[in-house]
Amino acid sequence: MIDALHIAASGLRSGQQQLDTISNNVANLQTPGFKRGRVNFADIATPLPALGADPQTVIAEQRPGGVRIISTSTSFEPGEMRQTGNALDVAIDGAGFYEFEAADGGLVYSRSGQFRVDEDGFLRNYQGLRLSGDVQIPREGRDMKISAEGEVSVQMPDEVDRTVVGTIEVVRFAAAESMRSIGDNLYAVTPQAGSAVYGRAGSDGAGRLRQGQMEMANVEIIEEMSGLVLAQRAYQLNARVLQAADQVMDTINNLRR
Repeated sequence: MIDALHIAASGLRSGQQQLDTISNNVANLQTPGFKRGRVNFADIATPLPALGADPQTVIAEQRPGGVRIISTSTSFEPGEMRQTGNALDVAIDGAGFYEFEAADGGLVYSRSGQFRVDEDGFLRNYQGLRLSGDVQIPREGRDMKISAEGEVSVQMPDEVDRTVVGTIEVVRFAAAESMRSIGDNLYAVTPQAGSAVYGRAGSDGAGRLRQGQMEMANVEIIEEMSGLVLAQRAYQLNARVLQAADQVMDTINNLRR
């Protein structure tokens, strides 16, 4: 019965995190650039058998140990591209991230390209984080254009040709799904994700930029609702196992000779 309690408790803990992850996915259904999370489970391993142990004895002694969460990863499958007409909305059509300078001096990454121009001409996201790189828009610059390769140009007064003011780089990682979500559509690098690879948009596997478009969340509501139902049922079943084990232990405790 003690084993049943531990197994049910592990199932409840894992089920709660799965429910939280699915709920977060559904809540961000309309968030531009959001990437759905997913929970990865594994059985709790039993102790390894001693060297030279009889295989039949080992199998007979093995007991289920419950379930645990080995990781919570992010699916970076592309979302729908939606036309906005806003010159400061720039989506990445393909693999890669924008790199931003965090308040603590570190670097964070995002797929969301909803920018604004600050008083110094630098591009910032809606949280106020500055886009890394050398892009700076002059105060007198007009009609900003961003090419599919990330080249940023403006029309300066009394000049016929457009002026290039910088290039937006796209950053890639070998195992992007291993990056750690830190909220607000931002991700931090982990050792498992690998080193950042900087490059020109549209080359070496990096996605091309789409000015005037937003990438929507890659959340499929039907898939998430189906997963939510399964997670709720699993949670209920583990709760019933816990209740049944408690009832059996209560009955045993009240037995009289």
